Amino acid sequence: MFVGRKEEGRAVLLSVRAGRGVVLSAPPGYGKTALLRELLPALEAWAPVVWTERVAPFGTFLKDLFRGLWDAGVPVEGVGRGKDLEADLKAWQRRYPGNEEKARSLVKALRRPEGVNPITLVVDDATGLTPSMVPWLVAFAEAATLVLAVHPETLRKAGTKRLWMRLDRVDLPPLSPKETRELARALVERYGVVAEDLEAYLNRVVSLSGGVPGEVERLVRYVSAEDIVRNRDVGTGYAEGLARREERGIALAPILLVAGGVAIAARYLGLARGEMDLYVAGGLGIAAFVVLSPWLRKVVVAR
Repeated sequence: MFVGRKEEGRAVLLSVRAGRGVVLSAPPGYGKTALLRELLPALEAWAPVVWTERVAPFGTFLKDLFRGLWDAGVPVEGVGRGKDLEADLKAWQRRYPGNEEKARSLVKALRRPEGVNPITLVVDDATGLTPSMVPWLVAFAEAATLVLAVHPETLRKAGTKRLWMRLDRVDLPPLSPKETRELARALVERYGVVAEDLEAYLNRVVSLSGGVPGEVERLVRYVSAEDIVRNRDVGTGYAEGLARREERGIALAPILLVAGGVAIAARYLGLARGEMDLYVAGGLGIAAFVVLSPWLRKVVVAR
């Protein structure tokens, strides 16, 4: 269901039609993807749209971009367009083996003749952006109209300012109480929710959700009407839960670094003293740190 966001949607369209890129900024659950999906027909009426899911990992993003260009009928230099997308993708990967070569070929493909509306490149989740990707995103922004959806914290990452300076910024605030109520009522109809006192139920959903569309959806779809009306524990909100998981992941980082440092110290100490057992133990500790650190963090922040 899509409700509200008229001003924000208008701002995105005005920027795109003026040839300027846009960064759509909001926490999870605020409806960035929903807004972009709602705007998609209007964007496509202006120029071809290439949609990619996320910017990281960068190699996967480049493959998704190639697929999007293929679907839009946009040729990539040196790669013929056959009837089989995956075969053409493999031919492109053979011709351009490195990420830099791939990215350069896609920048060329995105450029359109003077006087023709530039292609709109949408990245539904650019939160994983790293400074090393910024030069290529800037190049894409010069060849096409870039529309990125990000978490606000991404805008504060070191080494990314060069990109944000090229884009107009549109922030998504929480929905107004009226819009939240409208969304809740529509979701009640969609999911067939039965409440003894519908108005009291809707009032509680509006109050509990704080205007976050993802939280409205969670409350209506997964929490019983009785628990909401009777003010029982309805669980952790969508955005709040994600924030807590991220906090746990951040808190885990120093522990992992200390553990890795201890393993490295043990290895060098064993080497200096000639103690093979200590040297081997340190090596095993380093190997465990490299292999298990990403897995442990994923477990901690798992949904």
